Amino acid sequence: MEHTGRCAQNAPRSTSGPLMATDALGRTTPDRAAGVPAPRENRLVGLFYFLWLGECGKHKPYNISEIVAADPQAGYKPDSDVWGGVGTYHHWGEPFYGYYYSDDEWVVRHHMKLIMQADIDFLFFDTTNALMYEHNSKLVMRVLQEYHDEGWKIPQVMFYTNTASGKTVQEIYEKIYRPGFARDTWFCLDGKPVIIAVEAECSPECRAFFNIKMSQWPNEPDKLGGWPWMDFTRPQRVFSNLQGVPEVINVSVAQHPQLRFGDSVLYGETGNCGRAFHDGHNDPAPDAWKKGYNFAEQFDRAVETDPPIVLVTGWNEWIAGRWQGIPERPLMFVDCANYEYSRDLEMMRGGYFDNYFMQLIENVRRYKGVEDTPVFGRLPVPDGAAVGCFCESDAVYDSFDDGDFARHAEGSGCVYDNRTQRNAIRKIKVKHDGEYLCFLLRTKQPVTPYDGTGSWMRLYLNTTGGQGYQFVLNTHPAPDGTTTLARVTGTDDDLTAADLPDVAAFYEVDGDKFKIKVPLRALGLDPDGFTVWFKAADSREPIASVEDFYDKGDVAPLGRMNFVYKGK
Repeated sequence: MEHTGRCAQNAPRSTSGPLMATDALGRTTPDRAAGVPAPRENRLVGLFYFLWLGECGKHKPYNISEIVAADPQAGYKPDSDVWGGVGTYHHWGEPFYGYYYSDDEWVVRHHMKLIMQADIDFLFFDTTNALMYEHNSKLVMRVLQEYHDEGWKIPQVMFYTNTASGKTVQEIYEKIYRPGFARDTWFCLDGKPVIIAVEAECSPECRAFFNIKMSQWPNEPDKLGGWPWMDFTRPQRVFSNLQGVPEVINVSVAQHPQLRFGDSVLYGETGNCGRAFHDGHNDPAPDAWKKGYNFAEQFDRAVETDPPIVLVTGWNEWIAGRWQGIPERPLMFVDCANYEYSRDLEMMRGGYFDNYFMQLIENVRRYKGVEDTPVFGRLPVPDGAAVGCFCESDAVYDSFDDGDFARHAEGSGCVYDNRTQRNAIRKIKVKHDGEYLCFLLRTKQPVTPYDGTGSWMRLYLNTTGGQGYQFVLNTHPAPDGTTTLARVTGTDDDLTAADLPDVAAFYEVDGDKFKIKVPLRALGLDPDGFTVWFKAADSREPIASVEDFYDKGDVAPLGRMNFVYKGK
């Protein structure tokens, strides 16, 4: 098996080593120091990605978790107006980015950046219901092509078909592959774009063009060449290719061998495996569903069996149709139903927040390995207020060029606006000497003057490796080039901070360059050997918590993860 794209990917942008963070459960993303191996060849991870939000009817959101919390007997009241009618799609919970539609480009851009942080190699689009979602699939591919052209290592894409497979494959071929749309985003093996299909239904043209893998359903007998989107068998099976060589395993967040997740939520069905399932049973402990026990057990199996490909289900399904049940169970929801019986990794509003995204990063690293974190020596820093040149610094941390992209998009029952963007941070360089730690931020346009609003050109510093941050740099810049270092007084993800009155920090602005330096001693760092996790952010609105790093202004890197600088 050889992973080859139609065109070779550009050399990736630099982040000077792996990103790091500690999540709300106290789990720190593993690195080489924690025993993760160096990057391994021929190990690929695919992520099930959904394109259907907003394509199944546009109406106010019906949130099953909220409905049942308000009335535990709601499942026996099918005519209540809390439910949408038969055929109406219901959300199991609220996504962190709101009840968005899949054509919301701001959301797509945020998704792709996060998925790239997780080192995902390819997305497999859910087109199993005979719809290719042409506009939405092309939107994702167009954004990924843009990032590829900027030099990023992107996840490539493929399509998973099942119902009316031959017809769907033909449409995908004619609208995507034949015209060569976003060619660098195609996921290829052995020189051909991969597609999951029923080969007997495909045209000779498509059979010749694609590397066809078999659609493998969880309640079907094993197929040679089958690629599973879900596995009801526990522990999961490893599926072999047509030559009988082990090739692929599925890892999912939760499983529904009883076939209807909704029955577990509404009627007490015990035959399904929720998010808290482990060691043979569903863990009844409060909040066990937030901890990813099932997902961890599934990924442990993938690491143990170690096939060359892992398929992860999934990122952003969020909805299930309401169908006609039987008299004693009148409402039917198949694929997701509430916070426990659902299988999304994407962040949610409240609930588990970003626990599952962080767990995804952790486990992909365990399976694929990770690069080492470089250590940087001292460089000259001028005395006084000057920060000096960064020409000799090899500590380079790239960010995306679209940090000023605003949001204005329709969602379920509302319109979402986000215009908190101001300075788009494209690149960061870092250096230190025996006294100071210095940062250079490069922006897409000249840095806007400080006007006292929001969070202007700030750096968030973690010196302990725990959850949250210890310091915020540049909380109150003065016109004379002096600025403040604040100590975070909030706990966990709260970024409430108080300025330290006796610390002298300095900054400079020159066009698209923002430079700042702070004494190492003020951070409690030893110049002969230290590690600092850091993040840069700029927003028209105040950044008050780690949650805000996912959706306010421009943040480098996006979300909870941090760049790492190690000095000696």
